[in-house]
Amino acid sequence: MPRKLVHIGGLLGAFGLVTGALSVVTPWTAAGVVILNIKGGVWYVLLLFTLVALLGTAALGTGLGRRVAGLSGPILSLATAALVVGLITAVEAWGSAAGGGWLALASMPLLGFACGLVAIGRV
Repeated sequence: MPRKLVHIGGLLGAFGLVTGALSVVTPWTAAGVVILNIKGGVWYVLLLFTLVALLGTAALGTGLGRRVAGLSGPILSLATAALVVGLITAVEAWGSAAGGGWLALASMPLLGFACGLVAIGRV
């Protein structure tokens, strides 16, 4: 069973990494504005990189580091998803939201659950 959790977590993590990377380069508005040009967008990118680092810690870490990554990954993904909702709401105020925000919302649960599953599966 633990091996299955690691495999499922690995697949979720791979899809989360792809959708997260695409959310950074895909425009967030119909006018073609990317995330780094939106106020607060740098925080999203930093939190996305932090989630990627936590996924790596869950996969390669040992002991306490793996446990912390498995616990904080899902919590940080929820916090980042709340930030993304705020950014999409701000984007909606001055134009229509495009694919980047929706890709970001898709990547957050994938990365968060991947951290937890990989950490639990490697116990």
